[in-house]
Amino acid sequence: MEVTQAIVHNPVNDRMQSETMSGTRKKGSPTAEMARSAADAPVRSMARLVKGGRTALGTEEAYERIWSAIMDHSLPPETRLVEQRLCEIFGLGRTRLRQVLQRLAHERVVTLMPNRGAMVAKPSVREAREVFAARRVIEAGVVQIFLDTATKADIKRIRDHVEREHAAWKVADRRAALKLSGEFHLLVAEIAGNGILLDLLRDLVSRSSLIIAVYQAPSAPSCPPDEHQELVAALERRLPRAVTLMLEHLDHVLTDLRLEEPTAPHVDLHSVLTRRTADRTP
Repeated sequence: MEVTQAIVHNPVNDRMQSETMSGTRKKGSPTAEMARSAADAPVRSMARLVKGGRTALGTEEAYERIWSAIMDHSLPPETRLVEQRLCEIFGLGRTRLRQVLQRLAHERVVTLMPNRGAMVAKPSVREAREVFAARRVIEAGVVQIFLDTATKADIKRIRDHVEREHAAWKVADRRAALKLSGEFHLLVAEIAGNGILLDLLRDLVSRSSLIIAVYQAPSAPSCPPDEHQELVAALERRLPRAVTLMLEHLDHVLTDLRLEEPTAPHVDLHSVLTRRTADRTP
């Protein structure tokens, strides 16, 4: 079989070739400048990716890194998110960084203060109680939908997730365990298949992580995997009791919190947010 190489036409190159053949192209002409600009674009793009010897990150990666640091409690509530420092850490300009902070503020894990910048949000005691009350309502409905619609493949997904969560607890990887713990609840909602409930729950789980960061005793387990395992067993057997188990589980998490106003520790932004790259390096 004969393979023919495809030819991709570039309007600038085509015009340059035409002008060269007709003898009309001159040094410094608009067409020549366009060609040089097109040729130099990758170089300029690469130059923008390196600032101060550090590869710049995109807004999505910056968002994920800050969000993850908040969710696993590396950046506790009331930590100041200084724009200039974050720009240096991520290699982003202020406009793009502010897009990241606006997104986090929309999800209510960051608070934007006029003329004072941004900080990790600090939920009040009242908000803590209201968030868990809202989760009781939503997750009871999510579990009921799950019981009615989940397949064997869905059950396997959630069992595999709990196994990873249990493994993280077993090796005392608190960061991974906390992340997987929150994701367990979102996975149940995802499998239930109601996108609106999933969006609402994602917001509530994010705020719950902040609440736990503020009000949980340092030695207390958060959302222990044994309760998740019991819940999965009930889900697999399609037991209506799974709804009750979810409610009891949420009540247990709330009961373990010390609902009194704490003080915020000092946090080094550079240390927390650059450590995340080292953690992922094999």
